[in-house]
Amino acid sequence: MFGRPKQKQAETIAVLDIGSSKVVCLIGREEPGMGVRLIGKGFGVSSGVKHGAVIDLEAAEAGIRSAVEKAERAAGVTVHGVNVNVALRSLRSQHMRVQTEFASGEVADRDLKRVMNSSLSELSQPDYAILHAIPMQWSVDGEAGIDDPRGMFGKSLGVDMHFVLGGMGPLRNLAHCIERCHLEIRSVTASPYASALSVLTEDERDLGVTVIDMGAGVTSVAVFRDNVLVHVDAIGVGGRNVTQDIARGLSTPPEAAERIKTIYGSALHGADDDLAMVPCPPVGAQDRLQHHPRAHVTAIVRSRIEETFELLNERLHNAGMDNYAGRQIVLTGGAAQLNGVRELAELIFNKRVRIGQPHGIFSLDQSLTESDFAVATGLLKQAYENPGEAISGPPDLSGRRYRERRYSGHPIGRSFQWLRENF
Repeated sequence: MFGRPKQKQAETIAVLDIGSSKVVCLIGREEPGMGVRLIGKGFGVSSGVKHGAVIDLEAAEAGIRSAVEKAERAAGVTVHGVNVNVALRSLRSQHMRVQTEFASGEVADRDLKRVMNSSLSELSQPDYAILHAIPMQWSVDGEAGIDDPRGMFGKSLGVDMHFVLGGMGPLRNLAHCIERCHLEIRSVTASPYASALSVLTEDERDLGVTVIDMGAGVTSVAVFRDNVLVHVDAIGVGGRNVTQDIARGLSTPPEAAERIKTIYGSALHGADDDLAMVPCPPVGAQDRLQHHPRAHVTAIVRSRIEETFELLNERLHNAGMDNYAGRQIVLTGGAAQLNGVRELAELIFNKRVRIGQPHGIFSLDQSLTESDFAVATGLLKQAYENPGEAISGPPDLSGRRYRERRYSGHPIGRSFQWLRENF
């Protein structure tokens, strides 16, 4: 409604999913009257990112450059700007209710913008940057639950705002890394939000749904209700922790542990797990190949996934979102593809659970319809939609933009603003 305007027809958009295990670059173009078509893709190894944060600029830069260059060659275009994701442990939500008087009897666009700007000026989080500022519902003269108050009459206007915040330090490092690749950041989206845009149906968003994006370094959550994003959270545990647990539990190198997880990993015990043996390469060069029962691998995987889901369940309960979010959960991310994860989620959350698959983009090949590409495809869909947010473009990492708004909130500043808008 008030976010970034819809992109021009035929404009090429590049998106960058920077995860803890891989970097994905997708390039898309809007087909008039049809939708978004994928015209290029590229992948890189994300060896300089941990828990969603850049820890090695050179290694992270190499992964980004590799993914972008491959996508550019496939699409036959040169990328100058990208829409990127963030999956940080510091992702969090904050809600605020703001109410103000307005000059005229009929609510106009300027009144809505003034109320949302007021909420931005009142939010004081110096260590966090605002990624999303979403108006959830409006009220006119105390009557709440209004989706669009423009054209209505009253004396006071209020809004319930949902802010999605991310840690300032990690965001600055991410921005610096992308700038080193000679790329401009056009927008930043929280990973679970992007995943949700890729895999959810409109009915799910309306009735209430929780998306759990199970990345390599971070597991993040997005909750929708009444077709609006109402809550975001994240914990620094992901699929890489499962790999590390297997490596330690079986005394095998991390590369072998990742392969064992992919081939034999399961969160549910099978009938022949005690008899089936899993080959485990040794850590030392002189050691012999070891074999462990598959039941041992299953116990390791189940323990970590169960702990992750229980922690998320507790945090959603403490935030008041467990019942508010409805009875549906959608899993995305690479770890969601492990055998038995969906069934374990149903057991712990006591809700219906499905594995999300990206949809809504033309020319997606089979590999990109898996749940671990939900973030990248969601970024591409979002680039051509009007998100209805109070802010647009990249986040303010200097802190100046909203300090200026706080200054303009002084009574004298508000007086000049009222005069400009009404005369």
